[in-house]
Amino acid sequence: MKLDSKAVDAAVNAAIAEAADGGFTAAAILARLDIEPANLKAEEIRIERELDADERLFRDADKDIYFVRSKFFAGREFVITPGEIEIENNILFPGHRFCVFCGNEVFPSEITLRDEEGGKLRTRQFTHEVTALMPYHIFLGSEQIFDYFIAENQENAALLKGKTSRRDVILNVFDLKNFFNEHNFTPGDALLIKIKDWDEGIFTFSYLSGSERRSSKIKEWIDDLGRAVEMVIDRFEDYLEIPDQLRWAFFMDAELFAGKNSASLDEFYAGSNRIEINFESAAHTVLARKISAPDEDFGIPDNIGISRGKINSLEELLTDVNSPLKAVEIDSYILSGCYQGNPDFDSFFRRCFGMNKLSFADDAQEVIFLNYLEDRWETIFARYNRHQDKPKAELREQILDIIDERLEFFENLRSMNIAPEQLPEKNIRKMAEVSVYFTELLEVLNSESHTLQEEDEEEIAGAVERMGEIQANEIAEIHKYLKM
Repeated sequence: MKLDSKAVDAAVNAAIAEAADGGFTAAAILARLDIEPANLKAEEIRIERELDADERLFRDADKDIYFVRSKFFAGREFVITPGEIEIENNILFPGHRFCVFCGNEVFPSEITLRDEEGGKLRTRQFTHEVTALMPYHIFLGSEQIFDYFIAENQENAALLKGKTSRRDVILNVFDLKNFFNEHNFTPGDALLIKIKDWDEGIFTFSYLSGSERRSSKIKEWIDDLGRAVEMVIDRFEDYLEIPDQLRWAFFMDAELFAGKNSASLDEFYAGSNRIEINFESAAHTVLARKISAPDEDFGIPDNIGISRGKINSLEELLTDVNSPLKAVEIDSYILSGCYQGNPDFDSFFRRCFGMNKLSFADDAQEVIFLNYLEDRWETIFARYNRHQDKPKAELREQILDIIDERLEFFENLRSMNIAPEQLPEKNIRKMAEVSVYFTELLEVLNSESHTLQEEDEEEIAGAVERMGEIQANEIAEIHKYLKM
């Protein structure tokens, strides 16, 4: 006789409640039931099928053990990195930050966030332009994002259905004004979150200084999560929703719960070389492998012929196209954009090259050059740690201002059809010496492994100022020469 569904449910619920270490087998469920020997195999298949579909459980396929999700996640810690919009407005979007670490039935606005003393964080309404808020919610999945926005406030429905020209959405957010002020919170700092109750969506949070976070560890963690997601994709293909893909990834590699050495989901979204969001899945958006291979070597884009010019490295290419900048200076302009909170590639490109006409050998070399730049820009932005960079950033900005003056000077010469070879060799050589000095100094300032000592900062700043004066004097001398 076939087992009664209520009896099976009761046996499963009892096993879940009694699983002290979070794990049990299908055989443990069978042992709780009165099953005729002739029906044992059929009932085992049925129970395994039901357990596999139970959203309260993970299954270790190698060991055929089922683990209770709420017990697996209990007490684990993860990191949230508030963005510029949040820090500027003293808020935190629940967004997709918590959905991976609680049950499916917990809505983002139902999350409870408590401080270390147990005080419940209050929420308030916040209005902002919709597209700027998408990165904070992207792992909800495109369909769920719009459902969430409408559920948060019915005024959002008209915007999302295209019935108004208004571009703002109204959301409920956590108020972190006191917390941010207390810790002088800046970009690069983070929140360390502990899971207190998976089923109810209750979390506690504490301050994690950016100085305690290491870029190398963040990058390593992003790569490790990417590998875990790849294992999930191999097992489930595009069956799971994004939050469940990520839950399974954490289950498959529990070492991802690495405390302050973890990255955040936002950093993973921005910095993964392995995983991207596939919005073209027939049923729902999913995480998928990136088409390009996750290696550090630059690849020539498809459909681009081999160039007649030099393309083996960015430095070689820059020389070949008569660029006024070296690779380390380009990296410095990217880091400047990171520090100033300006994640716009076009702005970076205009600042570096302005109206300069670079001498590309052909279209292929130009496309490869742009791909070099975009790849470098994306990589540096993805792993940038503002807190760690801040002591060096002001010196870098001072140097770049001087480099800007040099670029403007040579651009003016070009507009007058004057080549540097036509100018006094002594003055040009002196400017070249200044350039070499700044190149070597920028190599140090841009290095993640170099920490600027406070006692060195004033000395270096003085040297930068003196070198800037030398360059200004040489430019003035050249102007006198041109007026003769």
